[in-house]
Amino acid sequence: MTVTAVSAGADDGNVPANTLDNDLSTRWSAEGDGAWIRYDLGSAQTIGSVSIAWHKGDTRKDTFDVQLSNDGSSWTTALARKTSNGTTLQPQNYDFADTSARYLRIVGHGNTSNDWTSITETTVNGPDGGDGGGSCDYPAEVLNLTDWYVGLPVGEEEKPTNVEQPELATYANDPWFTATPDCDAVQFRAAVDGVTTSGSSYPRSELREMTDSGRTKASWSSTSGKHTMVIDQAITALPEDKPHVVAGQIHDADDDVSVFRLEGSKLYITNGDTTHHKLVTDHYVLGTEFQAKFVVSDGKIKAYYNGVLQTTLSKSFSGGYFKAGAYTQANCGNSSPCGDDNFGEVKIYGLSVTHGDEESSDQTQAAERYGWGTPLPISDEFDYTGPVDPAKWAVPSGDVGGTAGCWEGHAGNGRRCAKNSTVGDGMLTLRGEANGDTGWIRQKRDAQYGRWEIRSRSRNIGSDGGLYHALHLMWPTAGNRLENGEYDWVEYSNPDAQCLTAFLHYPKSPSDKKERRDLCPMDMTQWHNFAFEWTPNALVGYVDGVEWFRLSGGANSDRGNIQAMPSGHLNIQLDNFTGDSGLRPAVFEVDWVRVYDIEAR
Repeated sequence: MTVTAVSAGADDGNVPANTLDNDLSTRWSAEGDGAWIRYDLGSAQTIGSVSIAWHKGDTRKDTFDVQLSNDGSSWTTALARKTSNGTTLQPQNYDFADTSARYLRIVGHGNTSNDWTSITETTVNGPDGGDGGGSCDYPAEVLNLTDWYVGLPVGEEEKPTNVEQPELATYANDPWFTATPDCDAVQFRAAVDGVTTSGSSYPRSELREMTDSGRTKASWSSTSGKHTMVIDQAITALPEDKPHVVAGQIHDADDDVSVFRLEGSKLYITNGDTTHHKLVTDHYVLGTEFQAKFVVSDGKIKAYYNGVLQTTLSKSFSGGYFKAGAYTQANCGNSSPCGDDNFGEVKIYGLSVTHGDEESSDQTQAAERYGWGTPLPISDEFDYTGPVDPAKWAVPSGDVGGTAGCWEGHAGNGRRCAKNSTVGDGMLTLRGEANGDTGWIRQKRDAQYGRWEIRSRSRNIGSDGGLYHALHLMWPTAGNRLENGEYDWVEYSNPDAQCLTAFLHYPKSPSDKKERRDLCPMDMTQWHNFAFEWTPNALVGYVDGVEWFRLSGGANSDRGNIQAMPSGHLNIQLDNFTGDSGLRPAVFEVDWVRVYDIEAR
């Protein structure tokens, strides 16, 4: 089929067009979970499969989704959490049910070595009359199990079966440890009457991390290096009476440190023996795919659910290792019937573990890519809970409407209130309410020139109403933007519209001359790194490390040079353009804010 256009959410200089040049030595590459590349067929056509050749596809496995759309904005997932075979540089064909669509999008979730998605060639194929699927004999054909062994709920009493490499490469045990019929996942099952280890009363079908191609048990320290496990999985069955299953763990030399634990419909992240430390969701539906991620470094554990940080635990331990699979938290003493048909089950679609001595350079951050140096102390990682740090941020301080800490909103619409900007679970959240109350904060630093980078996203959480307006901006210290300028370097009114806009206002411009730049499509409901560089020479904007606007000069009789604001400060705000009611509730979430100095010259 003929592709008329190709685009991507980001790239590192290896551009999307490289995937259509019939050259396996060129590629498109982008970093981060959710990196995407989109192919436009020009009109709706029946698509039956897609062939993808992966960069370094013979040494690592990529996890990805294939999505289809007729309008380029509403997407249907044809293949979810699919994994490449990791054995070839040649194109691999991925079949799915024949579907009419104009656009095909590949969404990457990293590979078994890192968080990059790199494709050398893509071919969109016509109908084949099929409905997808595949064939395989062993779990090791679905997941890279080189550095794992599996413990199973079968064998002699208190001596469950353990299978290590190299036997694991050609081992399966149906139904306890087997590839799914379509080869897109590995099924882990543990029945309540299963064999248990001497140190536990509960059965498990679970992988244990190893090193040296499975010859040595992994053992690492939480205070040295960086250790990451990502599991793309679904919990598919729970035992009766005590419907509890653990699906992914960090273990130290003696006991589990933190786990993802499902109890009925409530999914928790634990903290040692505190089983209900963090409620992730209270309405998990069995069979729903999700991503669990642990990152351990500098004596801290960060736990993520579908890419969103849920909790940060301070932990110092040695002898650490990861586990993945189904650890059923029930037995014949508390769950009936006592038999093989009463079990917990987890299906794993993708599994990767990485270790490093240092934090890897994240090229989706402008600061990393261009070497901006160390962030200034005014920066904020939002690794605390409660109001924003008063040493770094100002919040509304009036009492409009009888509420302490509230000012009038933008142009008199609703209120900006301190209560609507709070920190928790590792991020800042500005909340816009249906009644017009919204969040606003100002950084306590004024300067001419500098560099700022912010990781953020926003979401509509109500079904209807007037839209809130999300912004990162530089506001002039002296106010009066017609005289001093204003730099709205991130601005959009609807995160679902998939467009980013910047408005850069000239100083000394009574008629408010400004430059507008748009970047579409851009899914603003997903996390992105937005950076702004202000120097004596230019204003430069970046998204995920890639420059998207550069402006300089422009002075004439009605305006000054665009970069000539005398002094300004960073504002983060969720603006109300509507009124005192009838707004669509929304949140503006910020993972971190980093500020870098620049030497004026």
